[in-house]
This record gives sequence, structure tokens and C-alpha cells, in this order.
Amino acid sequence: MRKEEIALELYNSAKENGFLDTIYEVIGPKVSVSIAFTKKACETNIDDIEFSVRANNALKRAGYFVIEDIVDALSNETLIHIRNLGKKTFNEIQTKILVFGYERLTEKEKLQFFVDLVERNCN
Repeated sequence: MRKEEIALELYNSAKENGFLDTIYEVIGPKVSVSIAFTKKACETNIDDIEFSVRANNALKRAGYFVIEDIVDALSNETLIHIRNLGKKTFNEIQTKILVFGYERLTEKEKLQFFVDLVERNCN
């Protein structure tokens, strides 16, 4: 099966079964992804994402108030070094940011996301 066909199947599965369920079922928790965020999405306040109290407090204490701050910290690998931010909370933040970004993509961009996902993770 060609990568484009796999990507289309994943895209359709995400529409039917949910985005995260599809990714974790097919690729697993060690998935490598990348989503481009719009300027408007980057300017979104972290209060607009339903983080746990622990995650929200840790982010604010570290000076992260908008999505752009968190995306930058994830890409620079500095988020994991926040005081009192454990692995579980780190994973929660990472997952919620991924879902936040995916939900703001157009349908065409979502399909392209899965094409890129297959490229990155399926040899």
C-alpha cells in the first residue's frame, strides 16, 4: 500500500474514531509529529485549553501564558525542565497542544498532516 493511501486511511479513521486514538493505535505513543500553528492560534491564552490545575499552574509559574510560548518550549525541549512538572503532566501538555493544533487545521491540511505523519514514522 502506498504512503498516500495509508495517510488517507488514517485521516478517515481520525474522522471516525478520533484523532488521538488513531495515532496511538497505529503508530504508538512514541509518535513523531509536527503541526504548523497559525498566528491566531499561537496568540491563544493557555486558559482556553483545559489543562489540569497542576499543568496550568506549572506553565504560568514558568511564565508561559500563550500557546506560542508552549510550542516554542516544546520545540526547544525546555518545557520538561519546569520545576514540579513531571512526565505525566508534560505528556498531558504535549498531547493537548497537539490536539489544539490539529483541530485548527482545514480538512486539506489534516490530510497533509497524515501524509507527513506516515513519512516521519513509517519506513
